[in-house]
Amino acid sequence: MEVTYDSRDGIALITINRPQRRNAMNPAVVKGLTQAWQRFDAEDDRVAVLTGAGNEAFCAGADLKELPGEVWRALPNFAVQTDKPIIAALSGYAVGVGCTLSLYSDMIVASESTQFIYPEAKVGMFQGIMGGFPKKLPYAVGLEWIMTGDPMSAQRAYELGFVNRVCEVGQQVDVALQLARKIASGAPLVVRAMKHLALKTLPASPMDDFYPQKRMLDAIAKSQDAEEGVRAFNEKRKANFMGS
Repeated sequence: MEVTYDSRDGIALITINRPQRRNAMNPAVVKGLTQAWQRFDAEDDRVAVLTGAGNEAFCAGADLKELPGEVWRALPNFAVQTDKPIIAALSGYAVGVGCTLSLYSDMIVASESTQFIYPEAKVGMFQGIMGGFPKKLPYAVGLEWIMTGDPMSAQRAYELGFVNRVCEVGQQVDVALQLARKIASGAPLVVRAMKHLALKTLPASPMDDFYPQKRMLDAIAKSQDAEEGVRAFNEKRKANFMGS
């Protein structure tokens, strides 16, 4: 499986499982992460830890041999919104969408080897989502980072408040799980209310507003009612809409 979901003691460990491709994102990863966020929000797990298999890369960006398509559907707190906390556990390369996954997680644990690299200005590709960086990074520093494509180390990200904890390589998941267990031991209603209210204070980018509307319109376009409407028009009869 390209994405695994392990649930234990109220904590979901969600892993991008493509170490042979440095956990680069393809359509299967997008689908797997979307389903993982849906499951996490619907079931009883209180905290999620998102990581990538191995220590070489958290996520090396889009797989250029198998382009992922609508990567926004894979982002935590984005396509599937939840008030439950999500911790990203990183090691090695976080490139492109790997940075975006980090940005939309609630907290980050990064090993000393972590390098945040956002190369879109160098390759001429941009879906706009990283334009929301001011919610987690100072404006001038963040703008320099995304415009130059220069790597940002785990230590620098920690100093800027983007990363919560820096640890030894190979310890990132354990440290993230320790943090997750501490959070999971708190009152669930209070923890969720804290995140809900905190998110309301963060600046929303245009993409934060656009993609939820796009999700709604895409669902309409792919609905059975849409098919029925076209069929009824062609058959010159009244449509029988079912709301699905």
